[in-house]
Amino acid sequence: MAELVVKKSNKLGAKAWISIVLFGLMGQLAWMVENIYFSTFIQKNITTEPWATSVAVTASAVVAAVVTILGGVLTDRIGKRKVFVCYGYIIWGVITASFALFGNNHVDKAQVVQMVIVFVLMDCVMTIFGSMSNDAAFSAWVTDITDITNRGFVDVILSIMPVAALMIIFVVFDGLTQTGNWTTFFLILGGMTMASGFVGLWLLKDSPKLKPDKSGKYLAEVAYGFRPKNIKTHKMIYICLVGMMFSGLSMQLWQPQMIMLLQYTMGFGDNYVLPLALVVLLSAGIAVLGGKLMDKFGKEKFFYPVSAAGVLGGLVVFAIKFVPADSPLRFAMFVVGGTLIEGASLMAAGLFNASARDYTPEDKAGCFQGIRIIIFVMMPMIIGSIVNPLVINGFGEVLTEYNDLIKPGCGYEIGDHIYPFEMFLFSAIAAAFVFVPAFIVRKKDKQLRAEKLANLAVEVQEK
Repeated sequence: MAELVVKKSNKLGAKAWISIVLFGLMGQLAWMVENIYFSTFIQKNITTEPWATSVAVTASAVVAAVVTILGGVLTDRIGKRKVFVCYGYIIWGVITASFALFGNNHVDKAQVVQMVIVFVLMDCVMTIFGSMSNDAAFSAWVTDITDITNRGFVDVILSIMPVAALMIIFVVFDGLTQTGNWTTFFLILGGMTMASGFVGLWLLKDSPKLKPDKSGKYLAEVAYGFRPKNIKTHKMIYICLVGMMFSGLSMQLWQPQMIMLLQYTMGFGDNYVLPLALVVLLSAGIAVLGGKLMDKFGKEKFFYPVSAAGVLGGLVVFAIKFVPADSPLRFAMFVVGGTLIEGASLMAAGLFNASARDYTPEDKAGCFQGIRIIIFVMMPMIIGSIVNPLVINGFGEVLTEYNDLIKPGCGYEIGDHIYPFEMFLFSAIAAAFVFVPAFIVRKKDKQLRAEKLANLAVEVQEK
C-alpha cells in the first residue's frame, strides 16, 4: 500500500482551538493541584507515611471513574457538552479554593488520621465535578470536533497541558508552597479554574453533529462498554487504552512524589525548577513536532520509538543513583532521562488516545470516556498506589539523622523512608509493557487510516 500523506489537516477554527487550550490547560492546572500538590501538602503538612498519599490517590481514582462513566453517558443522551464543561469548571474551582481552609500549619501527630480522612473526602467531592466537566464532557467534546487528519496533533497538544500547567505552577506559584503559604496557593488556583468556566459560557460551542442519543435506556448505556459483546466489537478501543494505561502507570510510579524526589533523592534541593523546566520544554517541543508528523504520515511509524523512549528514560534516571551526589552529571542525566520519560508520555497520548478516538462511534463518544478513565486513569493510580509503598519501604533508605539537604520541617522525619531511585526502575519496567498494545495497534493503524481518509473524501464530495 502506498504511503498515506495528508496534505492539509482539517481546520478547527480559532474558537475551537482557544477552547481546547483554555479548558485543557485550566483542567490540568486543577488536576496538577490534586495529583501533585495535594500529595505534597499531605507529605509536608500531615504525614510522609506512604499510606496517606495512596489513600488519597486511590479514592480520587475510583470516584473519577464512577463519575466519568455516569456523566459521559449523560452528555450523550442529552446531546450537550458545553453546559457540563462550563458549570462544572466553575464549581470545580470553588471547591479547589476551599482547600485553603486547611491553613498553612503542620498537623499535630494525634490528628493525622482525622485530617487525612477529611482531606480525602474533600478531594473526592472536588473530583466529582472535575471528572464530570473535564474527563467526561470536555474529552467527549474533543472527540466530537476532531477527525483522523488532526486528532494526533490535538491529543499531543492536550498531553502537553499537564507539563505546561506544571511549569506555570512552578514558575509563578510554587514559591507560595515553598514558603508554606498553602492558603493563597489554593485560593488562586481555584479562582483561575472557576474563571475559565465563566469564559467558556460564551466561547465554547458544541459540535453541530452532536445529537441526543436515546437509543437505549440510561443504565443500559452506562453498561454498554462493559458488555463482553461490545468489548469484542470495539476491542481496538480497549487495546489503545491499555497502551495508555501502561504509559500512565510508568508516570504514576514516581510522579506523585516528584517534588520530594527532585529535592532530596536527586539532591537538587531548592534548585529543582531549572532541570525540570528544561525537561518540560524539550519534551513539549519534541511532542508538538511528533504530533504534526503522525497526523501527516500516520501513527504507525511512532509506536515503537515512543515505547522504547519510555523504557530508556526510566533507566537513565535510575542510573543517577550510581553517580556521586556532587557530580554535575546528575543534572545532565536527569535532563536527558526526564525528557525521554516525559516525551514518551506525551507522544503516547497522541498515539493511543487519538487512535481510540478514531475507533469510537460518533454517537458513543461520551459512553467510552468512562471506560477510558477506568483503564487509563484509575488503573494506573490504583496499581501505583499499591506498588509505590512497597518500593519505598523496600528500597528507601531510612532517615536516621538530618543533614544539610534534609532538614527539620522539610516533610521527612527521623525514621521515614527516603523515596528511592528504584521508583524510576519500576517506571521503566511498566513502560516496557507498552510494546504489547503498540504492536497490535500499529498493525491496524494503516488500514484504519485509509478507511477514515476515504470516508472524509466522500463527505467532502457530498457537500
